[in-house]
Amino acid sequence: MKKRVKIIAGNAIRKKHNLNNMGQYYKPINLENGQWLYSHDYDNGLKLMEHSWIGNQFVGAVMKLMLPGGRWYKKPIVWCGDYYNEEGEEDYYDRVADDKKIRLQESLSAKEQLDAILVNHTTKEYVVYTKMPDADGWRINPLPLLTALGNGRGGGDYYDDLPDSDKVGIWAKHILSIEFEIPDGYTELKVVFKE
Repeated sequence: MKKRVKIIAGNAIRKKHNLNNMGQYYKPINLENGQWLYSHDYDNGLKLMEHSWIGNQFVGAVMKLMLPGGRWYKKPIVWCGDYYNEEGEEDYYDRVADDKKIRLQESLSAKEQLDAILVNHTTKEYVVYTKMPDADGWRINPLPLLTALGNGRGGGDYYDDLPDSDKVGIWAKHILSIEFEIPDGYTELKVVFKE
């Protein structure tokens, strides 16, 4: 009975949000060097909300790359969905080369992720991870949502009736880093992503 209720609820969500019947798959991509990571390499789902939580090893690997000295430190980042390919949109998802896929053995731990500060050097803003709302022990990681391209076009996305959905994607293509101290002269961007 639970499975049937879940299917009916999923169909209602797709209809309400005018979504494709399929889920949208995402890849984090460094736009400067074309490197990308694949969520299945970390035993995670491809849909945005299947891996966008603090403590997740896949997102933690991306965050590790964004630390000072890392290959993605202060680089333009997108979390691109495979439905982000309409006329006039650059198809980053399919453009990345297989030989640019990387897999880190190390990832930021759940505690390190929670202590992190996501910094946008383009807008001179930051997000403090400890301020993300806790929902029964789960906190959404703001990095994939703030850099998402194509959100709202498939199942597994962060829907427009959820808190701060208007902020999804606002940091896509921006110069970002992960820090553990708030940079001088930057302003806090308050986000309340919560399902």
